[in-house]
Amino acid sequence: MANITVTDTKIQYRKMLKTCEIALEQLQWAYLQKQDLQSRCCCGSYASEIDRVIVVLRDGKKEVFQFESMEEAKELLARIQEAKPELAVGYTPENRALYEKC
Repeated sequence: MANITVTDTKIQYRKMLKTCEIALEQLQWAYLQKQDLQSRCCCGSYASEIDRVIVVLRDGKKEVFQFESMEEAKELLARIQEAKPELAVGYTPENRALYEKC
């Protein structure tokens, strides 16, 4: 999580060579996502996982933060929730309905 900083007012992160930020007041919803990947190569196949934190902004746009471990993803989500306690957190039917209203 070295490239992501959560302050009282914003999330600051690097995207390629650019430094970006999202104001916490723009956040509407945040949740964890895990994706299993199956890959093949010349010597066989293997499985891997991608762990993500997805934040949804008030304008409906999404920002995805990918991690190699779920612990890092959970740490980011906890920091965001600590900075903005009223934020809808978790992928639930209620939160999904909130997002669909945008």
